[in-house]
Amino acid sequence: MRKMSLAAAFVAALALTAAHAAEDLCTEAHMKQMDEMVAKMTDATQKKEAMMHLDMSKAEMKKGDKAACMKHMEDAHKAMGM
Repeated sequence: MRKMSLAAAFVAALALTAAHAAEDLCTEAHMKQMDEMVAKMTDATQKKEAMMHLDMSKAEMKKGDKAACMKHMEDAHKAMGM
């Protein structure tokens, strides 16, 4: 029973990792898409916040820090109401 629980937890962890890896938001293509979406925003406050996080995400991507890039991208998405 205990081995079965550990095996189930391991499989679940692998599935979550694979799902997260499949959604790589730190790419040039996604940055371009985000730029276009932010440009269409009408709320100035939300637009400013989203742009700030997007710029930070781009800077981290250029440094090669994928974790920081993803964190700022998630913050940009939140600022956009996504």
